Amino acid sequence: MSGFRYDGLLNASRKDAYYNTFIKTSSFQSRPNGLKLIKSLKKKIAKVPSAGPQVAFDWPILIVTLLVGIFAAGLVIAQFYDAQNPTSQVALSNLAQRIPVLEATTNLVKRDELCVPLSAYGRALDSALPPDARVFVTGMVGTNCASLGYYFFLRNYLFPRDVEISLDGHATFFRENWVIGVPCDSPDVLKTNGFDLMIRYAHDQMQLIPLTQKGVPGQE
Repeated sequence: MSGFRYDGLLNASRKDAYYNTFIKTSSFQSRPNGLKLIKSLKKKIAKVPSAGPQVAFDWPILIVTLLVGIFAAGLVIAQFYDAQNPTSQVALSNLAQRIPVLEATTNLVKRDELCVPLSAYGRALDSALPPDARVFVTGMVGTNCASLGYYFFLRNYLFPRDVEISLDGHATFFRENWVIGVPCDSPDVLKTNGFDLMIRYAHDQMQLIPLTQKGVPGQE
């Protein structure tokens, strides 16, 4: 019976056994008003609901197990659909072919180019700017900013530099692609506010516009 939890106090057979073996044989009947109390107690025992076995589920563990199973099934299904796709990055056949190339590539920027080109861009820019350069990325404020991924990549690779998308430095993120802030696309205004490099984003392209000597890549 492992795995079950019983909430009932007395089932039907145990009620009768309790009454017959304890109440009738005890000296309780000899006490004043004993018989009345016995009848009252028997009625109360008869009213005790009999509860059947209940299975106790650990819902958080079940949910996590289900999610892991769905993820694993997705990986297996991807092997069948993407096995013949030379550009797929999840097919085991393609991953096996890329392992020797990645092992032979010691330059971190070159290695990132083989995986995520935007990572290579951020890593290369990190090595070309002084650690105290202030960077402003345009085109990231609005209600439909599907380009926010560029900002997150740059903020990650350029850390600990100050990378802003709002002129006041207080961008507010409401939803996945909804950012409220003060946009700015003017090099002069950004320079006045202490920024060294402006990254103008438009149409999935990034243009570097140095505002000071410190913002010129490779001029540290």
